[in-house]
Amino acid sequence: MSEEILTEEKRLKEELLRLAAEFDNYKKEVAKEREFWRERAMDEALLLFLPVYEALERAVNTDQDLNELREGLRALQGLFQEVLARLDCQPIPTVGMDFDPLYHEAVVAEESDQPRNRILAELERGWTRKGRVLRPAKVKVSLGPKGGEER
Repeated sequence: MSEEILTEEKRLKEELLRLAAEFDNYKKEVAKEREFWRERAMDEALLLFLPVYEALERAVNTDQDLNELREGLRALQGLFQEVLARLDCQPIPTVGMDFDPLYHEAVVAEESDQPRNRILAELERGWTRKGRVLRPAKVKVSLGPKGGEER
């Protein structure tokens, strides 16, 4: 009976080692696949930005007057907006909105005739992607009249 127990114990240890090796191989395969898909996503994003870069390159290397250059920059901005939209990246609304710490970062606060916590100016645009904040907007916020008294 003790030999039977030793044989069973040996079999279980071998099974455990085999399962551990299989799991280790599985983890390596998952990591490799994750890297593959990360690289594919990066390639797709880069393909979206290449036309923008090429348009900028053409604008820099051409002899244009100021008005033509301004129009070229507007077209370039439109290309950027299109890429951001295709990536589901949206600007966070700010000026005139109520301050929301989930979307806004108050950098400056000042007295104004606006209600307390109303956003007065956008200092740096914030962005979301599919409803998730990528970067909060940096804003100037109203303290209200006389530094915080409610109207």
